Amino acid sequence: MDREAPIINVNQLPNQHLLGRDFDYSIVTCEDNYDKLCKVEISNEFDTSTVGSQTITLTADDGAGNESVYEYSIIIVENVDGLMYIPVGYYDAIDGLTGEALKSALNDIITGHIEFPYTDDETDVWDLLMLADEDPENSENVIMFYSGFSWYKTCQDTTYPPEYCETTVEDEVNIIEWNREHVWSKSRGDFEIKEGTTTVLAMGPHTDLHHLVTEERTMNSIKNNRMFEDCHDGDDENIIDVGYGNYTCNEWDFESRDEVKGDVARMLFYMAARYEGEEGDMVDLELINNPDSDRLYKLPLYGDLDDLLRWHEEDPVSEKEILRNQLIYTYQNNRNPFIDLPKLVELIWGRPEDYIN
Repeated sequence: MDREAPIINVNQLPNQHLLGRDFDYSIVTCEDNYDKLCKVEISNEFDTSTVGSQTITLTADDGAGNESVYEYSIIIVENVDGLMYIPVGYYDAIDGLTGEALKSALNDIITGHIEFPYTDDETDVWDLLMLADEDPENSENVIMFYSGFSWYKTCQDTTYPPEYCETTVEDEVNIIEWNREHVWSKSRGDFEIKEGTTTVLAMGPHTDLHHLVTEERTMNSIKNNRMFEDCHDGDDENIIDVGYGNYTCNEWDFESRDEVKGDVARMLFYMAARYEGEEGDMVDLELINNPDSDRLYKLPLYGDLDDLLRWHEEDPVSEKEILRNQLIYTYQNNRNPFIDLPKLVELIWGRPEDYIN
């Protein structure tokens, strides 16, 4: 006999919802231990035309007289807010934690994500980047990360680019193609595995969409595996304008354009929390201050931490980041905590002034 009540799935239910948008009730589901005869009755619908907190009652029935009841509350908000997409209870385990304990707890939450191949006939990184970085004003294009311009999705890195990938810049005809940029450069951690004497690029950090972006091939090459650095803080040499608001400086440093400085920082914070050297991680990634910039130096370290912390504060989370984080979550089933809850950065790494020499 079935005497156990069904379970209402709450892990996909958001805490907030955007004003004026229909709520998708199909995400309200349940599971039963005995059979599949489980359904959820919803007491009433949310009024998404009104800002504020609302509650509805969810009742799961398994057909055998067993019921579960859950009071589900959300807040209707006017503007896109990262909180609105966080599933109920997703970050409960971090309450009251700071420092390494907080970083470790976040690792437990975001580890074990669904991985997609780098290149494949089925859904792969190419496909998902075309969704994550799609131009909201032109679905045929993607927005280049460091360059900021919109370009054809079909001009992805290929041996024989279509003729329309040519454009004229300063009276010179150039072929513009985009490829997959690792914001945490794959050589800064050696994202690979060995099969005998053959090097095989792995999944894990190599294919993690939370730090992969679309970028014009030439700018991708310029960034290379340079460390991130504020080239205009008064202490840098050999500053070179490489276009679109990006600069190189010193022996091997790169400053991204202002519009994505915070994005860069939060991607690197995610990588340092996600990859802690545990089973399946391949590598333990760490952020440090005043790193050695040698391009041949392949230790799993990135910086400059004080600049990244300052970029995080000066370029706060944008709507684009929030929507991108949510889209990646729907595929990888893990989130970037530092987009959802930006204050976590200070609780782990502190403030920029903590690293003054």
